[in-house]
Amino acid sequence: MQEFVSSIGKRFIVNISPEWVNLVNDIISVPGVVMVLGNTDVGKTNFCLQLCAAGYQASIPTFIVDADVGQSEIGAPGTISMAIVDKPIEALSDLKPKRLYFVGGTSPIGHMMECAIGVKKMVDAALELGAKLVVVDTTGMVEGEPGRKLKTYKTDLVRPNYLVGIQKRREIEHLLAPFSKIESVKTIALKASAEARRKPTEFRTARRRLNFYNHFHDVHGHIIRMQDVCCWNTWLGTGRPMKWQYMKSIEDALKCKVLHAEITGDGIFIVSERACSKSGMVILEEEFKTSKITIMPGELFGNLLVGLADENGHTLNVGLIQAIDFKQKCIFVLSPMKTISPVRVVQFGSLRVTKEGLELGALRWGEF
Repeated sequence: MQEFVSSIGKRFIVNISPEWVNLVNDIISVPGVVMVLGNTDVGKTNFCLQLCAAGYQASIPTFIVDADVGQSEIGAPGTISMAIVDKPIEALSDLKPKRLYFVGGTSPIGHMMECAIGVKKMVDAALELGAKLVVVDTTGMVEGEPGRKLKTYKTDLVRPNYLVGIQKRREIEHLLAPFSKIESVKTIALKASAEARRKPTEFRTARRRLNFYNHFHDVHGHIIRMQDVCCWNTWLGTGRPMKWQYMKSIEDALKCKVLHAEITGDGIFIVSERACSKSGMVILEEEFKTSKITIMPGELFGNLLVGLADENGHTLNVGLIQAIDFKQKCIFVLSPMKTISPVRVVQFGSLRVTKEGLELGALRWGEF
């Protein structure tokens, strides 16, 4: 245990590994951007908590970027969040997010670009707000080619002053080595906390479910007119609506009702009432002279996680699509937002989840 004294004289206590005290003190003496890497259950979040508490105690403007999209402590589910450490904390969850970046899923797999860009944007936002110490807590995805690629590009994009790898043996050294000769980045290998215990997969799943439940179980329903917003990460609303006679031709070929169809570049995006037979695809490809035809059953938009952003593309909060009325051209979403009026961008995620937190699976980019 380690006792800290805040700048207002209040005493509070956090768990601290004695082996980490010197490093925390070194960073506090010369603060900067600190990115913390490590496998799951090695104590990354605990180390970040210690560093944030020490920064606050030293009256250093301290910010935390929570980039662990699967086990987020601060922001809404499926986001990377940034918060100001402006009070004594016993857990990162004590903090409220100052800024969000919507990723749209709870795993870096399929969202590697969003994860890298999101961390960069949140770090930049913290520095713009006057941060002197920015602590970045990352996911436990460090193994294999995907983990190596994600962490390498994320580090290169952010260029932290300190790159801290917490490891049980030497499993993080391959992520530190590429930056060991970069003058602006100080790489540090740190032994994992002896207090860290591996959490079962069921625990992590239950925790994600609780986070979703807490976010959506008692929220407002909002109607978003599609003419008032633009859509990201989806074909929907990015093309030219097809004329009714073409819609009829598509329905005849697919033998099912078509709710929406639009021309997107050199392809066609179709929303059907139900799953359609693929046999009609050949007819459509011949008729419209393109093989780039995407068909999506409209029901798959239900329970889809979305980010709700302002006119600058800054995520305000996270919502959950309940339905899309293609005739009236409006989207019905659940969100803790009190009013939907500032929303100008609907950022489509890939994860489908109920408001009770039950994950229904993910859509792949290109399917919607």
